[in-house]
Amino acid sequence: MIHFRKHTIYTIACCALIVNACKKSQEPIDNAQPIIQQFTIEKKNNEALATDITFNIKGDSIIGTSVNVFSKKLKATFTTDAVSIVVAQQEQESGSTENDFSGVVTYKLKSANGVQKNYYAKVNWQLDSLPHIYINTENGGAITSKENYVNATIAIDGKGKYENYSGATQIKGRGNSTWSMPKKPYRIKLASKASLFGLSSERDWVLLANYLDPTLMLNAVAMKIGRQLNIPYTNHIIPVNVTLNGSYIGSYNFTEQVEVGSDRVAIGDDGLLLELDKYFDEAYKFRSQYYSLPVMIKAPDLSNNSDVDPVALQFNAMEALLNDAAFPNNTYKDHIDISSVAGFLIVYLLTDNEEPNHPKSTYMHKTVAGKFVMGPIWDFDWAYAYEGGSYFYSASRPLFWTSNNPLSSGTKFFTRFLKDPEFVVLLKQQWADYKLNSFNTLIKFVEDYATQIESAKNEDYKKWKTGDGSFMNDAGKLKNWLIQRVAYIDTYLQGL
Repeated sequence: MIHFRKHTIYTIACCALIVNACKKSQEPIDNAQPIIQQFTIEKKNNEALATDITFNIKGDSIIGTSVNVFSKKLKATFTTDAVSIVVAQQEQESGSTENDFSGVVTYKLKSANGVQKNYYAKVNWQLDSLPHIYINTENGGAITSKENYVNATIAIDGKGKYENYSGATQIKGRGNSTWSMPKKPYRIKLASKASLFGLSSERDWVLLANYLDPTLMLNAVAMKIGRQLNIPYTNHIIPVNVTLNGSYIGSYNFTEQVEVGSDRVAIGDDGLLLELDKYFDEAYKFRSQYYSLPVMIKAPDLSNNSDVDPVALQFNAMEALLNDAAFPNNTYKDHIDISSVAGFLIVYLLTDNEEPNHPKSTYMHKTVAGKFVMGPIWDFDWAYAYEGGSYFYSASRPLFWTSNNPLSSGTKFFTRFLKDPEFVVLLKQQWADYKLNSFNTLIKFVEDYATQIESAKNEDYKKWKTGDGSFMNDAGKLKNWLIQRVAYIDTYLQGL
């Protein structure tokens, strides 16, 4: 009897469990993972983009492809059934939240029922391919001299952007302090004139190494400023990769040689091209009478020392008027183009280049009947606050010329113009116009140039280890420094 009742109770209990289990199995259980249905980075929300970036979603991967851009901090637009999406502990809002797409971005989704899922978004950035110059010297000979050329061949792969070229050439070293650095600069003399990279046809060209430059773009930025300010005969800079005798030697700036010519410094056969340079190492040169400037005669071609005297006479006549007690109330403006001096000073102020202070690599030119004109601009290896502290983008100093005591000859010469109220007004007007109409274009140039050379600079870093290893970080420092430099110049000019 008792056994029967136990069996009956047990049977009833089992039936109840089965019934309850059946009821529970009929209840909906929401353990589905949240999903992203669509993912795009739209141009309308991202000024850096030329077009939208579309993505393919496969599994937990979200992959898109785009032309490289300077700033990869972008806002994605997406649709999802998740109640929350987080990236690096930041809640995401479609079309509004910015993330750094230079690498993989992890999106963490959570459903209303607490189920989580990760998606991994990545943009495959299409890095630019720079033109490549291949130089092979005769018998593979080393280039050891700045004076003696070595016979060679040159071939240019324009990568579809420029015309290819091949021909005979000669090559030698160039530069002063830069020639002593591990990555060497070179001068090239083609066997016959050619238009390389769309530039005017000539024989003589230069490869700037930019060994100190963490961005490989400081000279390019300076030349861009020069062209914006219409500094006469400002060089063009073409970024290239270079292989010498079968070995990759880095990313270089290809540019024109500073010289007289119809497509270079066009001053005619009897015009003057002068370089103020403390190295004072040209054959024909003189010290100016009043400021003791080291003046080297680059053109015309002279044959003996007596030919120097007429050139010195013209220069000293101009300088005498600057030094005159009656200055600026005399005829000095009939002898030197003060508009060119103002533009020249703006370039060197904005780039914090102290070369005119020494002076070094400071060019002037004139036609037979014309005034002295500043330019071409040249040599920005030690600019951008590098001189004095041996690191770029340091705090701005009061002037591009230093406060050495006694003052250098370059400082004495260029600061003299600031004693002329008319010149100061002109300088301020040119600066205000540049800041309003050209500076934003310069910043865009920095961004575009950086994206163009990013891949090449990374390869150059592997070879030479210049910079901090993060090129876009270095380029960003340059951009921010220029913006801060504008604020400094505003303050400085207000005090004149």
